[in-house]
Amino acid sequence: MNLRISLLTVAAGLALAGCVDRGGWRPTPQLQAQDLRSEQTLAGATAANAPAPADGWWRAYGDPQLDALVDAALAGSPSLALAQARLRAAQGRALAAGALRLPQASADAQVTRQRFPEHGLYPPPYAGSWQTDGRVALDLQYDLDFWGRNRALIAQSGAAVAAAQADQAAARLALAVAVVRAYVQLDLNYALLDVVNDQLKQSTAIRDLTRQRVDAGLENAARVKQSEGTLALTRAGVAFVEGNIELVRNQIADLVAAGPDRGRQLQRPQLRAPTQLGLPALLPSDLLARRPDIVAARAQVEAASQGIKAAEASFYPDVNLTAFAGLQSIGLSELFKTSARIFGATPALSLPVFNRRQLTGNLYAQQAQRDASVSLYNQTLLDAVREVADVVAHWQALERESSEQVLALEAAQSSYDLTTQRYRAGLDNYLSVLSSENQVLTAKGLAAQLQAQRLNFSIDLVRALGGGYTAPAG
Repeated sequence: MNLRISLLTVAAGLALAGCVDRGGWRPTPQLQAQDLRSEQTLAGATAANAPAPADGWWRAYGDPQLDALVDAALAGSPSLALAQARLRAAQGRALAAGALRLPQASADAQVTRQRFPEHGLYPPPYAGSWQTDGRVALDLQYDLDFWGRNRALIAQSGAAVAAAQADQAAARLALAVAVVRAYVQLDLNYALLDVVNDQLKQSTAIRDLTRQRVDAGLENAARVKQSEGTLALTRAGVAFVEGNIELVRNQIADLVAAGPDRGRQLQRPQLRAPTQLGLPALLPSDLLARRPDIVAARAQVEAASQGIKAAEASFYPDVNLTAFAGLQSIGLSELFKTSARIFGATPALSLPVFNRRQLTGNLYAQQAQRDASVSLYNQTLLDAVREVADVVAHWQALERESSEQVLALEAAQSSYDLTTQRYRAGLDNYLSVLSSENQVLTAKGLAAQLQAQRLNFSIDLVRALGGGYTAPAG
């Protein structure tokens, strides 16, 4: 009997197979890493075949204070706690979906007090009397899942867990990058403070020299006022940079989930900037397993694809087996006797007939979700390859700019020293000294900016290469 029912179910399902309305859908094609040629562009890296960044990549900058800050951020950040909560939610949904492949069992115990009608199913002495009906049973139900709907839903929830795990890794990387970037900004502001303090010393020296020349009748008094105005502007510049340092301290304290007093405890950074750029050999294909955002996007594509399979399976007949075993009697005194035993099994067939518009709409929505997921994946992959190429281009420009900056600083310092000596000897004027001084300070400020850029580009590369993340096997 069961075999005949199964065969009829298969026949009915095959008959309905052509009834799945896919609406002429053409899936959005998914980009492959080999489609994104970048060998010539990435050949400009100064060190080829370098290892991929490792977890704890920030330790390469050689600053224990930075290491402690990143560790504190990763241990207590609310953003990571939020990502962890989302992961647990996805795991919970996957656990619930996994129950679909197992028989469902429930224990049922009930007592009913009722009056049986004189002309009902029950004959005298029950007809026309009040009786107590008791039932204690174990009810079982199992979905045969002929068409794989449950399997697709389980796979979809598993892909969602993988996406949430990758999202958590992406949040961890983003937080570490934010802390290191803020720390580099703190280092830059200290370097700029050195520049404006040097400017303050030079402006003070020029003012004192100008006063001496005015007293000696070699300069007019207006030059003193001019030098004092320059000195006041320089002091304002010192106050501005010191204010920026305090703001960055507050930002770092916020990133490590601490109050602003934590930022006031920070000492001046002692960062070691990288001297060269290195790329792994297998790019861009290596990014597929090392970029958490790419892994998450790919998992979302898989989840959407499984959603389509589940939606299509919903068009086919659903076959369930139900069974029960227990005790039932009229009169509680008879409930636990052998004669009160009950057993039963029922195959159930459900055919979707009148809700096909709903099923079709759900399928279209799943198709659109898959297209959106693929588009997001494609854009994420494109952005990842571009980000690596951008770092290479920026680094090459930085190397050229740094070489010219060193020459410019040496020339500006020599010019300033010579101009100051000539001004002291009365052989040059005050404006020449100011011009030379400005060139020195501009060159020093540029040196600080280029050092910060070198650090930031190295952070960009770490982030572009995944920051030490590796996708779980399978």
